[in-house]
Amino acid sequence: MVRTDRSGDRSFGKVNRLHGRSNFQKVFQSQEGRKCTGKYCRITSTGSTNGETRFAIVISRGAGGAVRRNRVKRIIREYLRNNKDLWPAGEMIVIGVNRPVSDEAALTNEIETMLKDLR
Repeated sequence: MVRTDRSGDRSFGKVNRLHGRSNFQKVFQSQEGRKCTGKYCRITSTGSTNGETRFAIVISRGAGGAVRRNRVKRIIREYLRNNKDLWPAGEMIVIGVNRPVSDEAALTNEIETMLKDLR
């Protein structure tokens, strides 16, 4: 059996994920933090303590049932994985979705625009 290395440039591993309540509180309570709000989502960011860019995806029940919320998370993760060049350097970023997403392409376009504004 041949194994391929999946940890290349297109990975979205643990080092790229924001974990822990204290990190979420740092993002939401930061005085230097920046916020961008769009039709489908809101992005909140602040500087990272270790210099790595880390993301968290938060989706409320208002965005739909569990199947729909999981689909939206997969779409966002895949978009982030394939567009690392848009990532702001050294930031902790929380992407929150509060309403149902009717157009997935519009969601990814909105995230792209917001990430460019954060850079």
